[in-house]
Amino acid sequence: MIRKFLLFSVLLVPSPLTARPVTVSDLMAVRTVVDVRISPDGARVAYVLSEPSLEKNEHAAALYVVSAAGGEARRLTHTTRLFNRPLPRPELRWSPDGKRLSFLAFVTELPQVMAMDAVGGEPWPLTSSPTGVARYEWSKDASRLAYVAAEPEPAEETREKQEKTFVIHAGRPGRPTRLFVQDVVGGAPRVVSPPEHYVSSLDWSPDGKTLAYSASGAGEYLENWRSRLYTISAEGGEPAVLVGRDGMNSEPRFSPDGRFVAFTSTGGVPRMISSPGLHLVSAEGGDPRPLAGSDTWVREVVWEPSGRSLLFIPNEATGRGGEHMFEQPIFRVELEGLDGRTEVVTSGADVAFSLSSSADGSRLAFRSVGPRDAGDVVVMDLKSGTSRALTNVNPELEDLDIGSLEVLSWRSFDGMEIWGMLVTPPGHRSGTPIPLVVYVHGGPIGGFTHGLFPQFMHRPGQIDPYPVEALASAGIAVLMPMPRGGSGYGLEGFRKIVRSWGEGDYRDIMAGVDHLIERGLADPERLGVMGASYGGYMTNWIVTQTNRFKAASTAASISDIADMYYLSDAGEVTEEYFGLPWEESALYEAHSPITHVEAVKTPLLIQHGENDRRVPVQQAEKFYRALRKLGKTVEMDIYPRGGHVNYEPRLEKAIMERNLEWFERWIGAGAR
Repeated sequence: MIRKFLLFSVLLVPSPLTARPVTVSDLMAVRTVVDVRISPDGARVAYVLSEPSLEKNEHAAALYVVSAAGGEARRLTHTTRLFNRPLPRPELRWSPDGKRLSFLAFVTELPQVMAMDAVGGEPWPLTSSPTGVARYEWSKDASRLAYVAAEPEPAEETREKQEKTFVIHAGRPGRPTRLFVQDVVGGAPRVVSPPEHYVSSLDWSPDGKTLAYSASGAGEYLENWRSRLYTISAEGGEPAVLVGRDGMNSEPRFSPDGRFVAFTSTGGVPRMISSPGLHLVSAEGGDPRPLAGSDTWVREVVWEPSGRSLLFIPNEATGRGGEHMFEQPIFRVELEGLDGRTEVVTSGADVAFSLSSSADGSRLAFRSVGPRDAGDVVVMDLKSGTSRALTNVNPELEDLDIGSLEVLSWRSFDGMEIWGMLVTPPGHRSGTPIPLVVYVHGGPIGGFTHGLFPQFMHRPGQIDPYPVEALASAGIAVLMPMPRGGSGYGLEGFRKIVRSWGEGDYRDIMAGVDHLIERGLADPERLGVMGASYGGYMTNWIVTQTNRFKAASTAASISDIADMYYLSDAGEVTEEYFGLPWEESALYEAHSPITHVEAVKTPLLIQHGENDRRVPVQQAEKFYRALRKLGKTVEMDIYPRGGHVNYEPRLEKAIMERNLEWFERWIGAGAR
């Protein structure tokens, strides 16, 4: 029973008199800013806009530029196909002299670095890698590029594939991704990193003589959490170890004077249950020092020109908890007095992405997402602290009757304060209980943020199988809880579900449901639950533990945790939570939904991609077959070409429509 309820904010969207309900088609039309870069002189901001195309069945992308003073944005690309496989990832950059814009685009179906004059015109390729470019950076004098690309396929392998005699040998490492350097004007690329280093990120020293890069070994998924930092001459040679400790060490960034390298790191912890925080090391090597606390998961870092401070954006483990855990502000940390203290640079309940700075540090540009929108390009004057939006990429949202948002908390069974967000139907007034669907996030280390696609604002949100706003327009409230094990409670919170999936996190969720019933908002006879990946596991688990829900939808879901260890491309994650399945078989069995399948009474919709390697489709088939044999109400949809996430707009639309129809059928206005 809940002992305490707190409502910290009510964020309402005033609806125009002509506003209409939100449909899945409306959500499929939402555009997403996927990359933002301010010019070195701070006068212009370039950005890439992603838009789902049902006709082409892809997320198409186009490059725009707008004055930092405001005004109409100008589209720069029309026929050029920016890299969008499976989603737009253009790696947009200004050349350091501000004369050119560069990005990844397709050249004969491979992503290459292309450039164009900043004033417009036709782009031209700068690279011709036979395997395509993954990442790249300009040297500070704009004369060279360094980029990451896979080694070409050996001739023998090509021949075997042509003759259909090629055999995949399990456990054999794939082709290494290596670091290349080439002159911007002419010249052949030269590889500078050794073949045993699988390079993932890079940066140039200010003098252009040295490159810093992160690299791991090949093979299993856990290698992503075992990367090292190296430095190497831009001319090649033997790399030097910059940070050789265990764990993830990635995303190096040289300070403006070249004396230090900032990077993200798990601080020597080679585990997935960790927080990659912001760290600093001398460019000559030595012991790294933490700059931000271990509970701050950092993805984006920008040095300020003075070299005395850095700006960064936290992601999963947010820099602030409580009612602010759904925000993602920009932070500043000073190098002096390295005690982990930070200050928030931005204000408001917003979520920031794609941070860049002018050369003098006076202006920032980034994508900013508000509680009830999909994000726009914002420029900020750091001296005054004032910000202004430069774009309105989704003006159609002004015509939609979007639901209202509450940030709320409750006390769980052990007194822990649990937070969540609640979206209620447009115009809803208290007094009459309404249907409620609980949306459980993935992960387990995952969570929700502000925005129209609360779990996927970092990417084009249509990959979300659950149309929250369309459900709200259909008269169904949506609760998005943040139970223990996920984001918002720091590293300690991540570890609260070790050896105990479906225990405390399940009770956290049910405590939130109970309070909304007590509050008079949720109709106890019209409850639903949904989730994908770990949220799919929790949905499967919930319907084996309680019959209170009248409908459930599960996607990319786990039914047998032991099978995850043996069959998933990331099976090591189950070892971190439960140990090895042959040593902890009872623990695995007790926490697997398939063990308790006979208890299910809730009608269940199962959705899965046929090519899901993270949670193989056998997990869904196993649960479905058992439920069918037991005579339960169950339906299953398998999506062709789909993986752990579905990236094709036609499939995305079909999945959202299916979920909307499912909940309207079982708990909607006409369900009783």
